Amino acid sequence: MKKLSAAEKKQIKELTTQIKGLETKLVQAKKVERIDPYIEVKVKKSQARFERVKKKGVPDRALGHFFMRIEILAEQADVFVPLSIATGKKVAGLMYQIEGTDTASPVEASLEVRGEGVSQITVGTLVFAKVPKGKIAEFEVRATIQGLVGKTYTLVFTRLNYKLLLADARYQQYLKEIRSKSVKFS
Repeated sequence: MKKLSAAEKKQIKELTTQIKGLETKLVQAKKVERIDPYIEVKVKKSQARFERVKKKGVPDRALGHFFMRIEILAEQADVFVPLSIATGKKVAGLMYQIEGTDTASPVEASLEVRGEGVSQITVGTLVFAKVPKGKIAEFEVRATIQGLVGKTYTLVFTRLNYKLLLADARYQQYLKEIRSKSVKFS
């Protein structure tokens, strides 16, 4: 077999680097399209309602209450989902944003989990739901936002973080948006 020249070796190295970059991009694209090798996510129920809070001498408050039931199936291995929900950059199982026809602010949010074989594990100050391989965990999300009367709002989960091993510092990410029903504050 012929020996490779320095230029050929350099070209092979560059092509190998390009292939690795494309493989990484393919994994990200599959996650955005709900093709995740470790979990399957389904929205089982989505509800939204408006509440007007009247107080004497001050403008009315407009509150939106959102409820979602999300099922997560662990397909290839046990997965660990943080039992936290956030709008900011801190580590959370579910990251969300509020979309609407005007600005709104979060008031409160909570996340609960249940399911056969699902257990809770505490690591430091973080609580994780352990979803065994082949099992389904049902997550119930409740969120309340404050907005303006006459405007429409939707709760959008932009990312679901999970781990395959608790000792791993990195999180896997499910990137397909999960949208609640919209509610008009009228």
